Amino acid sequence: MVITLALSSEELNDEHLQELTNELRKTLVEEAGIKAELVEGVSEERTRGEPITIGLIALTFLTSGAAVAMFDVFKSLFNRRKYLELEMTREDGKKITIKAENISLEDLKGFLGN
Repeated sequence: MVITLALSSEELNDEHLQELTNELRKTLVEEAGIKAELVEGVSEERTRGEPITIGLIALTFLTSGAAVAMFDVFKSLFNRRKYLELEMTREDGKKITIKAENISLEDLKGFLGN
């Protein structure tokens, strides 16, 4: 199952949002055992490097405990940055929006089908 995770915040500029996206991707890989890759974007003329879409991560779940591990990572993230919003989209188009005030392991497991 591939899930697209979109980070957003009205308080962060694009550069800081992308730094946080990179940090979250690394944490999901190292602590949750989830394959997480930055989503590539459309390249603009005269730019260097690989194009990316700001705030987007593609997640692939490899273990049955991934939902719990991911929940713990999200909970830690929201404890430090309550102004963030995470939107997850499944391949079938179903979405869930997670904020500091509504994070729920049961909702996350239901969304992921665990």
